[in-house]
Amino acid sequence: MMYSIIFNIGQINKYGKLAVFISILFLCGCSSQAHSDSASKETTIPVTLHVEDDAGLPMEGVQVTIVKAPASDQEPNTEIGEILGLTDKNGDITWDTGKKGDYSIALTKNETSVTHQVSLTKDKKDKVIPLVFKE
Repeated sequence: MMYSIIFNIGQINKYGKLAVFISILFLCGCSSQAHSDSASKETTIPVTLHVEDDAGLPMEGVQVTIVKAPASDQEPNTEIGEILGLTDKNGDITWDTGKKGDYSIALTKNETSVTHQVSLTKDKKDKVIPLVFKE
């Protein structure tokens, strides 16, 4: 069975107003989304990662890669690691994109890699997180 729909001028006008109303709602929704994105930027927890060797000496030139831990043990991790860069002469590197949660931090130097598990919480904001590179 096929239905045919015939619009008269009044119905087109009515639906035109509805389309304008929906467009306005959509635009308002987009602007509130942009606002929530800026709010999410405020929830980052900037920290400094400090890398030392077994003897407690700062390690320069260690590549630091961050991977967010999966939500559960059963869920595979599909995130690609974020390479922060190399530690400076003091063994430090700034991580200012982290948000609350659990992360794996891979430290790599001379084809040797060490992994640490770190939980970011608000109380760690602007603090130094020490990591030991044991070869």
